[in-house]
Amino acid sequence: MITSNVSSTVFIKQTDCFELAMVTYRLLHFLALILILQVYDSTSFIYEEYYWQDYEGKIPGEALVGGKDATGMPIYIGQAYYFSKLLPAKIYKGDNNAYVAWGSEIKVSEHIKILCTPHPERFKWVQTKKNEIHKLINHKLVKGGWEPSYDLYIGRAFHKSQTLVGSVKVAGRPSLNLGLHISSNGAQVVVNDFEILTYVPEKNLTETRHCNQKIIIV
Repeated sequence: MITSNVSSTVFIKQTDCFELAMVTYRLLHFLALILILQVYDSTSFIYEEYYWQDYEGKIPGEALVGGKDATGMPIYIGQAYYFSKLLPAKIYKGDNNAYVAWGSEIKVSEHIKILCTPHPERFKWVQTKKNEIHKLINHKLVKGGWEPSYDLYIGRAFHKSQTLVGSVKVAGRPSLNLGLHISSNGAQVVVNDFEILTYVPEKNLTETRHCNQKIIIV
């Protein structure tokens, strides 16, 4: 009888230990997932310090200036949804609309975003031509939208006393690139020699991101 009680006690203790081990394992697994998510969230923000914010007529404090009109007032970089396409656009202070180049100058009044960043100094405009964009392999081009068969990047050019931002249409082959499309006075203008917007991430922050990923893998 004594032996039976001892065996039962040992079995109960073993069961308790097993349950405790399982609870501990689940807790550690949960904490590990939280840690991974936190690291990836923070490094994602570090790597791309710019974002597209909804635009409803008020220029945000972190909006990135892309050009100037004939009076010297800033032109901001926008993005507008137009007939199943996401197009780079012009945005003017005090104007609720965005303006895209699509055959002519199109005024868009809804589904508009504006490019923002806390670090405008990390953006550089690089001179290029429509058939030489593929040579910019050491630059991070800022993607501004999409349309069928083309990736759209952000470009600008000087035209009639204005520095106008617009859409750089890039295809799979350099010979198929369509250059920079801007709009002026209600019309579309196509430019083959222009500046394209690039982003230069801070070196130390990029290295931190790489280091964090290695820690997760280990």
